[in-house]
Amino acid sequence: MNIDLTDTTSGRINAALVRARRAMGSPAVGMVLTLVIVTDEGSHYDALKAASDASKEHPSRILVVVRRPGRSPRDRAMARLDAEVRVGGETGTGETVLLRLHGELANHAHSVVLPLLLPDAPVVLWWPADPPEYPSKDPLGALAQRRITDAAETEDPVAALRGRASSYAPGDTDLAWTRVTLWRSVLAAALDQKQARVTRAVVEGEEYNPSSELLALWLADRLGVPVERVLSGGPGITAVRLATEEGDICLERGDGSLATLSVPGQPDRSVALHRRSTAELIAEELRRLDPDGTYASAVRFGLDRLVRGQVAEMEAAEAAQAQAARATGGEQAPPQIVVHPDKERMARATAARLITAIVDAQTARGRAHVALTGGRGGNALLAALAQAPGRDGVDWSRVDLWWGDERFLPDGDPDRNHTQAREALLDTLPLEPSRVHPMPAGDGPHGDDVDAAAEAYAAELAAAAGDSGPGGGGTGDGGGTDGAVPAFDVLLLGLGPDTHVASLFPGHPAARETGRTVVGVRQAPKPPPTRISLTLPALRAAREVWLLAAGEDKAEAAADALTAGDPARTPAAGARGHERTLWILDEKAAARLPESVRS
Repeated sequence: MNIDLTDTTSGRINAALVRARRAMGSPAVGMVLTLVIVTDEGSHYDALKAASDASKEHPSRILVVVRRPGRSPRDRAMARLDAEVRVGGETGTGETVLLRLHGELANHAHSVVLPLLLPDAPVVLWWPADPPEYPSKDPLGALAQRRITDAAETEDPVAALRGRASSYAPGDTDLAWTRVTLWRSVLAAALDQKQARVTRAVVEGEEYNPSSELLALWLADRLGVPVERVLSGGPGITAVRLATEEGDICLERGDGSLATLSVPGQPDRSVALHRRSTAELIAEELRRLDPDGTYASAVRFGLDRLVRGQVAEMEAAEAAQAQAARATGGEQAPPQIVVHPDKERMARATAARLITAIVDAQTARGRAHVALTGGRGGNALLAALAQAPGRDGVDWSRVDLWWGDERFLPDGDPDRNHTQAREALLDTLPLEPSRVHPMPAGDGPHGDDVDAAAEAYAAELAAAAGDSGPGGGGTGDGGGTDGAVPAFDVLLLGLGPDTHVASLFPGHPAARETGRTVVGVRQAPKPPPTRISLTLPALRAAREVWLLAAGEDKAEAAADALTAGDPARTPAAGARGHERTLWILDEKAAARLPESVRS
């Protein structure tokens, strides 16, 4: 039975449900939960069909919320609720209510849904696409015991996983995780049968496949071994290899349905690992409504801790060599390269990566020191961070912000990095004002004396290094003395077409500075000619240095910097961190990298 209601209310919808039940001779309500689906007009049919199929196993009241805020000011100012009530037929023993919220009412979906929830029954919320940044804090999400998202339906699934990690709350889950249940079951059973210590693992799967990432995270978290993430042509996950002292345990699925399990000392056997439908995935999620601690542990493990594009032993050997070099005062962390398809996805992924790094630093040390960069890449990153999932998962009151360089212009000048950063992001964050450290302006207390302004910023850095305490990690010449700087958890640098970073230009005296941490820069080859910049010793005091480059005009500079050895002539070559040096490029900027460097 279908009942259409126009310009209605939640009370009338409830009355229509009762009438429909009585008309069918089934007055008793046998539903075990309420499933709320938040979707759009174009996608609601597929989502509703999957939910209806799942409700055959879990009788449910399904509420489909379709927001239609309108485009014109007149449409947005109105408020109207239309509904379709469906009982019996394809809905089986359940009930379905399709809710269309028009105008201003679209912003108050929770007030419409609340009266329609089954009394004393669990509530599950599912966003087939476009979930809120913080599902548990969403007004609708706050009504649910279980909140389901799907990273695979986002534009950048890997960045979405970073957001899931920083915004996780008990009750959250993701269908990308549900898709690996069968893989986890088979691998766990194989390890139970073969009592052998795993030394490393490899997960092969399509690029930007969140299920492949989550399976690798689960293995790394549970086994405590290096896990290499290798790209394949798909579909989905294609293979998992676990190296043991007795040989490799292999689970390979080439066609997306039937897999082969190989265990040392046992005959190979076939395993059904079909790609499950959305209805099957939703049905699995409805079987358990308690918090999934295993998912929480896996998604929070850290995507950056996976090995990418090389063998695990090589990565471990490289890390050991870098550690030994740092211990003897030698070369710092060697460059790692991450290439994104385009500059937009690069900005979004880097924003998610930065959120994770800040949260990790705060967890480890109580606060985070971040040095920002300006320019095209830096501003794009801040704009992406303003829209990033999980942004609210950072305690911004415990973040110290610094700058790698600045144009020596009056305060508020639109060309200053600090001004651009405020407009792109900072004015929207709950920052502690005393922890925001812009470089002095040209109309500040030092007047037009750029050297005095640079000395003042060096003193501020040294004071912060000395005040870092057990959690801050001051570094430099001796923790709090002249020449010291905070151990930046992340120091961001944009790459110039001439290989300059910060305001250290090729052949300029500032690029050869070895004593001071901050210098005034005069006669810079790029306007304005007067600037303030951190020096290479200050940059190299950072825990992690991230160099950003996007566009064809950066391709030659990136190739030169990653193959050159003289920082005075190629300043970007000298910008390295103690723990990590990360080059983040788009495909155009990476186009001229030698294959030996890129791999």
